[in-house]
Amino acid sequence: MKPFFICISRRDRQQVRASLFTDDGNENAGALLCGMSDGDHEYRLLVRKFCPVPAELYIARNEYHLEVSPHFYNSIIDDCIRERLSPVIIHSHPRHKDACYSPSDDSGEAKLLPVLESLLPKTTPASLVLTPHSLTGRRLVRGKFTPITGLKVFGLSSEIALFRGSEEFKITGIFDRQVRAFGAEGQRLIQSLKVGVVGVGGIGSLVVEQLARAGIANLALVDNDKIEESNLSRLLGAAKKDIDKSKAAVIGKHAQHLGVKKVTVISDSAIRQEVLNLLRDRDLIFSCVDNDRTRAILNRFSYQYLVPVVELGIRLDSREGNMRAAAGRVVIVGAGMTCLRCSHHLDPERIRAESLPKTERLLLQQEGYVMGIDEPVPAVISLNAVVAGLGVTAALNMFVKLTGGPQPVGQIYDATTGSVFTTNDVHEKGCDICDDVVGLKGLGDSQIVSAYT
Repeated sequence: MKPFFICISRRDRQQVRASLFTDDGNENAGALLCGMSDGDHEYRLLVRKFCPVPAELYIARNEYHLEVSPHFYNSIIDDCIRERLSPVIIHSHPRHKDACYSPSDDSGEAKLLPVLESLLPKTTPASLVLTPHSLTGRRLVRGKFTPITGLKVFGLSSEIALFRGSEEFKITGIFDRQVRAFGAEGQRLIQSLKVGVVGVGGIGSLVVEQLARAGIANLALVDNDKIEESNLSRLLGAAKKDIDKSKAAVIGKHAQHLGVKKVTVISDSAIRQEVLNLLRDRDLIFSCVDNDRTRAILNRFSYQYLVPVVELGIRLDSREGNMRAAAGRVVIVGAGMTCLRCSHHLDPERIRAESLPKTERLLLQQEGYVMGIDEPVPAVISLNAVVAGLGVTAALNMFVKLTGGPQPVGQIYDATTGSVFTTNDVHEKGCDICDDVVGLKGLGDSQIVSAYT
């Protein structure tokens, strides 16, 4: 049976806790309405919204017991049918230290969960119990309560809480200095993360190098290009013998030599729905591509599957060997944060041009509408390394507080002055990508991300 996780944004997790733990010390309840993600190696329920039980729909409510009116569950069933979502019933035990189900919980859920399964076919109803310090969860499998694997909280401050056993990662002396920085538990968390890197060229290969040496044990590498001679000056892990070989395969083999236990090589384009499906079980994705079309698709993917994406890029303005300007960018994208479109990091005209056949793209370039889509761009490994380092630091910091606290969602590196500037979220209300109500948050498999198959 595949690992079964519930995934939620940090902002939604905070809303749940505020609703379930009230000053009166009584139990509270609600429901998480979730999209579904049926990946090859992991099943996830993706929280789209939280519905607390209204005060008037409690039949009984005190410190150690509560009863909820059937009218609440009827409304949840209606919402799930209308929006094609799956319910997670959730309640609090505010007076307990360790989360566990009471005999009363067993009796109630033994009746409720089968009803939800029967009325909501093709969904996977589950439940959660929270205390102020812990939580646990379960679902019915062939009529028996079965613990779910855990909860994944994604945001600028992310965490993974496991409810049942998982692979135990051994910490060797290789990571001694890192353990001194953020502790043994932080190192185990890093080693447990499943990370994707889309684009393993000049920046992406540097990202892979740093992730591997940090202890990431599971990498998925996506790139449909082959290695050219001009790549060798900035592609870590590649040599002359690798020319004309798949970038993803060569960098993947290098990652294995560095100690990565599992490397999934995808020598294909991330704009294809089939490739995106292989990334549904990732805990983090790095976007290291050189085109806005792929960035736009990964932007959508991040919200639809609640997988944080760290977007990295650099642009050098150099003409006839004279450098005029150089700037890099790191942006963290995901539920509870703004998207690349709202932050104006995507150019709609460029996306349109990149989607056209090459002959039409060249015509647009000749007419001056879009510049440089098919032209080789200047690149220097030292500048790539700065951006890669900023991006990996920001990503690891989401899980282990590497820099002592949350970092900004955006950073701009100005190579001409040697400065790093931070940027803030810019959210457009009603955005059909990142808005919590009308956007893509947590929709999962209910719709495709990309039209490219």
